[in-house]
Amino acid sequence: MASFPKLIQNFQEELICSICTDYFKDPMSIECGHSFCHSCLFRSWQEASTPFSCPECRSVSQARNFRANARLGKLAAIAKTLRPHCLQNPGGHSKCETHQKVHKLFCEDDQSPICVSCSESKEHKAHTLRCIDEAAEDYREKLQESIADLQRKTKDVEQQMANEELKLTLLEQEIKTQEESISSEFQKVQRFLDEEKNEYLSIVQRQGKAHLKGLKKRIRGLSLQNQKLRKRIRESMEVCRKPDVDLLQSLQDMKAMLKRNDSVIRKEVEMFHINTIVCSIPGILEMLLKFKVDITLDCDTAHPGLIISEDLKSVRYGGAQAEVPNNTRRFSDFAQVLGTQSFISSRYYWAVEVPDNTGWCVGISNGPPTPEVFFVLMAIQSHSGCHLYAIGKHDLSSVPHVKCCQNCVSNLMVGIFLDYEHGEVSFYNVRERSLIFAFPMTSFSRPLQPIFCLSKKVLPNDCSLMICP
Repeated sequence: MASFPKLIQNFQEELICSICTDYFKDPMSIECGHSFCHSCLFRSWQEASTPFSCPECRSVSQARNFRANARLGKLAAIAKTLRPHCLQNPGGHSKCETHQKVHKLFCEDDQSPICVSCSESKEHKAHTLRCIDEAAEDYREKLQESIADLQRKTKDVEQQMANEELKLTLLEQEIKTQEESISSEFQKVQRFLDEEKNEYLSIVQRQGKAHLKGLKKRIRGLSLQNQKLRKRIRESMEVCRKPDVDLLQSLQDMKAMLKRNDSVIRKEVEMFHINTIVCSIPGILEMLLKFKVDITLDCDTAHPGLIISEDLKSVRYGGAQAEVPNNTRRFSDFAQVLGTQSFISSRYYWAVEVPDNTGWCVGISNGPPTPEVFFVLMAIQSHSGCHLYAIGKHDLSSVPHVKCCQNCVSNLMVGIFLDYEHGEVSFYNVRERSLIFAFPMTSFSRPLQPIFCLSKKVLPNDCSLMICP
């Protein structure tokens, strides 16, 4: 049969909230029968990103059916009142072996509990002594702080796991999109490129699997870290519930536990970075060059701040000009200019050298004064770098479709392909021989012209946009 001190200890443990590890305060019971402090339960419910599960048995509760447990609260208050009395002599092993008296003091110099007679001896007379319950409470508070840090770290790791799971989903979607894009490109070059198509699809799959493998490894690392954190929490909570003397008699073990806890808290899992999957498509440029057209800039549609070269092949932004002929066909809100050529049928291809250190935009439009139809590739500078966006608008009433494609690379040459009959507009990285973005097929019913624009920010160095010969 259990001893009286053990029974008291068991009684007290049943009246402790498993969330805050302190005696119940305004306890509330949930559907599964477990009880928690009202504030702890409310906070856990608010922080739950999924249906709330019991912190002890993990059973799921869809509704917030909390029931106040007044009797449990009264018992917890009684246990809290009894605690100082129970600490005076929690068990027979807590007596001094020399004087057979109860340990009531704690020697800071020797880091051990002693009795009153020991404190009067020469060995301890000059030492720093404290009441044993006060010393135990200090170390208990340190353990509770460590537990709180572990709990916060656990939440951070779980959030990171959720973020990486989202990355995993997005990566799978990107792989699928890349496969579809490559399949579409190989359809353009007919059957003689079928073997190359399969080869490059396998490249994407291999790269995608490598990325998935790295990301899954990252998630497994986070899961393992989460398990270690939870293990440290459980072990720390078990030590924290020990009687003062037991707790202090294993002080070295407890300090080692605090050190291990701190090591787990500080440990970071290496981030996994995903690189954009890019595959060059053999023969694509050779095919597109069959439809190459000579594009020149239309000065009559140029923004006042644009400076166009004499050969009508390059443009840069130089700021608003003092004297500019009034022309209703001119773009007035943006630093834009149209190409002279107009397309109403057939297929066309042209390439543009774009600047690295400013924003730009290239594509097609139905022309001024207000473009109702446009399909463009745009580079936007921000504090995080330069990003490419594909923006399309089918008619005056439609909403522009915006899609972030990828990070913009330096020394970029953009190839633009227009298939008027099939309603296709595609953009290519000429130097990498890869697809940047292809708009979903649509139908055209009005003339289209090339469009070019530059950021209005005036830079000291030349930021020219040049149509390739």
